[in-house]
Amino acid sequence: MNNTQKSLVAILICYFSWGLFPIYFKLLKSIGAYEVLAMRILCSFIFMILVVGIAKNKKTIFEEIKKIWDNKKSFLLLVLASFLITGNWLTYIIAVNTNHVLEASFGYYLNPIVTIILAVVFLKEKLTRTQTIACLFVGGSLLYLFISLGSLPWISIMLALTFGLYSLCKKKIILSPKASLLIETAIVSPIAIIYMGYLASNNSVTFHTFGTDTLIYLLLSGVITAVPLMLFAKGATDIPLYMLGILQYLPPTMQFFIGIFVYGEELSVQKLISFSIIWVAVAVFCYSAVVSMKKQNLVSESHKK
Repeated sequence: MNNTQKSLVAILICYFSWGLFPIYFKLLKSIGAYEVLAMRILCSFIFMILVVGIAKNKKTIFEEIKKIWDNKKSFLLLVLASFLITGNWLTYIIAVNTNHVLEASFGYYLNPIVTIILAVVFLKEKLTRTQTIACLFVGGSLLYLFISLGSLPWISIMLALTFGLYSLCKKKIILSPKASLLIETAIVSPIAIIYMGYLASNNSVTFHTFGTDTLIYLLLSGVITAVPLMLFAKGATDIPLYMLGILQYLPPTMQFFIGIFVYGEELSVQKLISFSIIWVAVAVFCYSAVVSMKKQNLVSESHKK
């Protein structure tokens, strides 16, 4: 296998893992969402300590951490990123545990386009015509839901916004995935410890009372969180950007079908119409990515000549 093929395998494993997240977190539905979140943070932090500890380039990782600590602006951005991804994790856990997998998948369909809008607002990037059309479809989808249902899909919006803002913060920080995830989990771990201590003081810790299987699933949450992220970082470097852009819709598509066919969530006419509008936006977005990549290839070939 060449590097591109290995990277594609890594990306596919990553995206399939994310697509199966509803099934995994349903296994933890007996435990409160905040307790699951606290344990997920702590298990991820412990796992990343082990990963960095055995890494061949751990000296480089520690040098990265020192540079971030010395750069206060970058460190504050990383702190903000840590809280944003924590909010994203919490929202997702609540969505799955309250039978809103469809809303969660809707949020991750929204995410790439929300990220583009945030880049326009904060980074002053310019939209292409096709990207503008995709953004208008997203706005139309949300407006339709608001009018037809009388409320906005807050779970979807929170998931898209928190991850979009998280990506925006990370875009301004040069840091390897291992160093980044170690610092991010380290920043929020004290809060997780305080919360677990609070539960313990009130005899409200429950994760150990639901059997060995549930306990194992919870302790593995650190691995389940960190490994796909590291696979993504490994694979994203050698995969064409347009392919990455298209494949990113695999997880929400898997979650959409899991919500309907595994957990029997209702797909109302209003939601189906809204999803249809989003799928049009996704098609436009993917078309834009392919066209952009073809133009780049033509420019590269002309320079070579």
